[in-house]
Amino acid sequence: MYFCTVKRNICFFLREPLCILMFFFGGAQQVLSAVDLSVISADELHEKFDSIDISLLTCQPHDEVYSLYGHTAIRVRNRATNEDIAVNYGVFDPTANFFVLRFVFGLTDYCMGICSYNDFLDEYKRWGCGVYEQHINMSVYQKAAFVEALLENSRPENLVYRYNYFYNNCTTKARDIILDAMMTGDNFQSIGETGGEIKCRQLPEMQQGNLSFRDLVHMKTKDHPWARFGNDLLLGVAADANTTYEEREFLPEVLSADFDSTLIYSSPTVSKELVDTAYWALAPGKAWVNPDNVNFPLSPTQMATVVLLLSLAYFVCFEGFVLKRPVYWVHYVVCCLYAFVGIVLFLMLFSQHPTVRVNFQIFIFNPFFFIFALPKLMKGWGRYVVSGSVLLFFLGNIFQVYAEGANLLALALLATFAPFYFGISKKNSNFAS
Repeated sequence: MYFCTVKRNICFFLREPLCILMFFFGGAQQVLSAVDLSVISADELHEKFDSIDISLLTCQPHDEVYSLYGHTAIRVRNRATNEDIAVNYGVFDPTANFFVLRFVFGLTDYCMGICSYNDFLDEYKRWGCGVYEQHINMSVYQKAAFVEALLENSRPENLVYRYNYFYNNCTTKARDIILDAMMTGDNFQSIGETGGEIKCRQLPEMQQGNLSFRDLVHMKTKDHPWARFGNDLLLGVAADANTTYEEREFLPEVLSADFDSTLIYSSPTVSKELVDTAYWALAPGKAWVNPDNVNFPLSPTQMATVVLLLSLAYFVCFEGFVLKRPVYWVHYVVCCLYAFVGIVLFLMLFSQHPTVRVNFQIFIFNPFFFIFALPKLMKGWGRYVVSGSVLLFFLGNIFQVYAEGANLLALALLATFAPFYFGISKKNSNFAS
C-alpha cells in the first residue's frame, strides 16, 4: 500500500500516512480520459478539453521535519463532469523492504498518486497550512498534451520513478510535466499550435545571486538547527557549488515564484503568461505544532562546545597534567563514537545522490578509527594517522561548508592527543589499558 506524503527532509521520512491514494479508474477516468491526438479534429479537441483546468498547488510547510520544505501537487479539474483531483508525485511505501538503506543509497522509488482535491485541501487544513493555487494558462492543445502525458505516467510500467531529493522530486516532476505540455506544440502543428520558448519576466528573490543547494536548504531550516545539522553532516562538497536556475526549483516556494514570473513565447514577439490567475485556495492558518516535539535545549554549536570543554578537561588537564599518561581504552571509546557516525558517511560514497558522495567531514567521522584507534596501534603509528586525519579535515574547510559545530568537534578530537605530547616521553610511563 502506498501513502501520500508531503515533502520530506533528506534525513527523514514520513512517520504516519496522510491519505490512501492510487485510483486511476472510476471518477478520475472522467478527467483523464485518453484521446487519439493524431486523428481528433480541432472542434472535437476544443469540445473535449475546453472544460479542463490545470493548476499548480504549492503547500506551506508545518512543524514536522519532513514538511520543512513544503510540497507541490497538480490540480486537474473537469468543469463539465465536476470531477476534481489532485495529482501527487510524492507517494512512497515506507514499509518496503530495506527502505531506509535504499534511501541512503539514493535508490528510493516514488510514484504518482491521485486523490480528491477536497480531501487534499482538508489534509492541509488540518495542519493549518495554506495552499497556493496557480491556474496554468494552457490552450486546448497544451491541455491535451498534458492529459496525454499524465495518462502515460499513470500506466503501471511508468507509475514508479527513481526519486532524487534535489534533481527528481515531487516538485520537479510537477514542473516538468506542465512545462513539457506547454512546449510540445510541435506535436500539433497540423492543427495550428507551435512550440515556443520559456522566459522569466523578472527573477524572484530566491533566483538572484549565487546560491548553493546548501544555501537553499538553510533557508528552509533556519528555525530547526538540528535538522540543518543533520543535512549539513550528510551533504558534501557538491552541495556548495552554485546552482542553476532550474536546479533551485526543487523547492516548491522557488518553483511557485518562478511560475508567477514566467512568460511562454510562441514566437519572438508573441507571448503569454504561464499563470493567468493565482490565489490562496486554502488561506494560511495557525500552523499545527506537534506537542510531542521537544526541542533539544542546546544548539549544535553549544553542544559541540560542551564536548570540547569536556575533552580539554579530561585529556589535557587530567591525563596530560595529573596522570601524565594516556588511558588508551578511553581514547578508543571516543574515537569509536566518531567512527560510528563515519559509517553513514562512508556508505554515502556509494550513494546515487551526487551531492553526498565527496564529504570531507569523513576525516573526523572516519569509520577506520575502529582500527587505527586500537590501543596497540595508538601506541605507535595509529595516533599519527588519526591526528593527521583531523588536520586534513581542517584543510577541507577551504572547499566545503561543514555542519554547525563540526570544527569544534574536530578540536575536541584533537584534544584527545594532548596526553601523548605531555606524557608519552616519560621514561617511567606505564601506559594504562
